[in-house]
Amino acid sequence: MSSGRRMTSLHLMLAFTLFGLGAGCIVLYWFTSISPNFKTAFQPFLIFGICSIVFGLGIAAVSMFYKNWLMRGKRSILLRIAELGMLLTGSLLFRYAHQNKASIIFAVVAAIILLAMLWELRPPLIPKAVISQEGILVPRAQVLRKVPWEEIEQVLLRHGILSIECSGNKLIQLTLQDSPPDFAAIERFAKDCIQKHEKARVAKVDW
Repeated sequence: MSSGRRMTSLHLMLAFTLFGLGAGCIVLYWFTSISPNFKTAFQPFLIFGICSIVFGLGIAAVSMFYKNWLMRGKRSILLRIAELGMLLTGSLLFRYAHQNKASIIFAVVAAIILLAMLWELRPPLIPKAVISQEGILVPRAQVLRKVPWEEIEQVLLRHGILSIECSGNKLIQLTLQDSPPDFAAIERFAKDCIQKHEKARVAKVDW
């Protein structure tokens, strides 16, 4: 999943969460209006519940219909900050109402949103591959994943695109930011490494 789709999915998940929490707050407001433990209905529940539902619906609408607009600049991060503020407000509200379990739930969701925001602020991984005697390191989900020579059948480098054919008809392709000038030397090196590990590769396939 691309980073843009991942961010949109997180926004949508929080939108549904806020909608559900808002509905729960409205139910709590109704409960305080009929419960003998409360002299009057707890008005902040109603206000926060309506705000959560409206805010959740707004996030869902933006995430589904204005995805390109949301991904520009720091708009996604600014929305995360607004989401974080909404959740912290809910946590404090429930804490004030002595609803500690609900307060903790809001705080945990806020912590998850904070982690998501920090993840989005990470600099993007520059598309590059590291070819060595041990194998090829390729970027996958913001980390470098090692593909050992025992799994590689052929390596091609053309027009800035690195193609790695692996056992089991698996193909890995990577568009490099900076194409190396001597691609022939890289292909020869890869071919030598593949030949050195051919027995181990064939043994894995037979197994």
